[in-house]
Amino acid sequence: MKCDHSKIKLWWVVTVWPKGQIIIPKDIRDEVGIFPGNSVAVLVKEGKFIGIVKNEDVWEIMEYVNSWA
Repeated sequence: MKCDHSKIKLWWVVTVWPKGQIIIPKDIRDEVGIFPGNSVAVLVKEGKFIGIVKNEDVWEIMEYVNSWA
């Protein structure tokens, strides 16, 4: 599977708080459908943070990320 990196965008920069917390801005939560009470997965590849995704999307995103050369 060939990867189209043009589909990836830097949307927002967030700050990690002293206790390791981050706030996902409302615009992003609305766009990707993350609501209070939802579970999310944190993706890491080769020791590098990839992102946070809804649990229901994790396998699709992992397949996409693993297709990167």
